Amino acid sequence: MKICLLGGGSCIAPVASTICRLNLFSEVVWVDDKLVPLRDTLQDLRQAAAIGGADTELRVTHDWSALADSQIVILLPPASHPIQAQRRANTVLAQHFARHIKRHAPRARVIVGMPWACLLAFYVYRELAAEASQVIGLSGGIGCAYLKAQIACQLGVSVQDVAVLAIGNDETIYPLPQYCRVNGIPLGELMGEEQIDALTEAVQDTHKKSSTIDAPYTLATWISQIVTAIALDKKRIMCVSSLIQSSTAQVYLNVPTQIGRDGAESVLQFDLTGSQREQFTELVTKSVKKQR
Repeated sequence: MKICLLGGGSCIAPVASTICRLNLFSEVVWVDDKLVPLRDTLQDLRQAAAIGGADTELRVTHDWSALADSQIVILLPPASHPIQAQRRANTVLAQHFARHIKRHAPRARVIVGMPWACLLAFYVYRELAAEASQVIGLSGGIGCAYLKAQIACQLGVSVQDVAVLAIGNDETIYPLPQYCRVNGIPLGELMGEEQIDALTEAVQDTHKKSSTIDAPYTLATWISQIVTAIALDKKRIMCVSSLIQSSTAQVYLNVPTQIGRDGAESVLQFDLTGSQREQFTELVTKSVKKQR
């Protein structure tokens, strides 16, 4: 399998290194029409892959035709912009990437790992005239990672035993405590309501700051889990930005989604409390207005 990375920010090297170590892809190609990577960085990545026993070929090119035959294309954050200009700059860049993907790799699974990922995933989906499962956004990962780490820390348990679910968009995240569990035990049986409320507030604050946080290793680890789920058709349940469709609207939201060979194969249906249904309706209403 072949995977292409698009972008030129600080996340490129950690993502490339992490994917190479998976040893699931025959080729990892970094395509960028502006940035010339340092020769030492590329050599370092190749040497690290060799030490790890990965037979993945890693190369860099300015030629967009290198996208051809890619099974997965990943859009990564560019060099940082002032927060006021970030949304507009990333939108322009995502649309630029989408035009090249449409020309050279229209059937590839596309992972949008840039800030404002719900919004950008919608633009990429629309530009590609893609299948519903084809484009996946990564929005909410830092918040979910924080939630998982804090539950493990506060309860003094292994993070391996913690599972979390949340819904949200680029600006808001709502953890779903009834679906957050520790080795199958509901969170409400291990934490009091005040402790859960305080944790929810902290997660929401972390999510709001996520577009300004440089978290290349969090992003690289998250991407590695998603591409593994696609490459091995693992049918994993993960909180990612997926397409929600109704008879009147289409919108990308962070929701628990089954990830497999075809990408975001299905959005899980699950019960919400009355207040959570109101939150979900509000998410849809606000996101539809922005994703036009």
